[in-house]
Amino acid sequence: MGDVLDNMCHACHIGCMKTISIRELHAATGKHVRAALLEPVIITERGRRMAVIKPFSEAEVAGMPFPRRRAERLPAVGIDTTLLIGEDRDGR
Repeated sequence: MGDVLDNMCHACHIGCMKTISIRELHAATGKHVRAALLEPVIITERGRRMAVIKPFSEAEVAGMPFPRRRAERLPAVGIDTTLLIGEDRDGR
């Protein structure tokens, strides 16, 4: 029973949040980011929820390590990638 009530409360909370499309966000980003300081703003694309803008909270990120990439999941290129990056930056 507790799960059902939790889901109902969650659905009600989501239904009450301000919802805007990606197009609306693009047209007035600053306005919507400032509005998100007061309440979370759900971003949709073609009616499907894609993201939420909400106020930044130091408490949520305090003590969290910076995400690290797993080297074994990166593609092997066979050369020193620092050379590639350096060449790319020098070309600017």
